Amino acid sequence: MTSIRDDLRSLPVLLAFVVVVVAIPVLALRIVGLAVCVVVDGAERIEAAVTGAVGIPPLAASLIVLTPPADLGQEAQR
Repeated sequence: MTSIRDDLRSLPVLLAFVVVVVAIPVLALRIVGLAVCVVVDGAERIEAAVTGAVGIPPLAASLIVLTPPADLGQEAQR
């Protein structure tokens, strides 16, 4: 199995440089996208907790609040 360094060394220098120059912004955008995902997820969780605590239905369109079935307690007693 070859390593990434070996693969880059087998490429012409200019092509290897282009691959590295393209890879750096792609990785940076992936990191930024992950950070945005974490922030948005955290904000939605806080919103759901706060609005649920005061009795207002959550405003997030992507949020589904699941309630336990009514007979769940009866099954646990059996």
